[in-house]
Amino acid sequence: MDTENKEVPTHEQITQRAYQLYLEHGFHPGNELADWLAAEKELTELMEAGGANQSPTNVVPSLRKHATA
Repeated sequence: MDTENKEVPTHEQITQRAYQLYLEHGFHPGNELADWLAAEKELTELMEAGGANQSPTNVVPSLRKHATA
């Protein structure tokens, strides 16, 4: 069993990235779950690779634009 504390993206971070994926796919509905799962996986991998000093908004700069909108 893995006892390390792993960083996980927040609900808001996943929401923002999933929305960005939706926009990148041309605003086509019907892929909400796939976009959510892809966002969650991508952000988790980025956080694990970047360590404690990296947040998804630092690694994916375009999230900052959507986060403040």
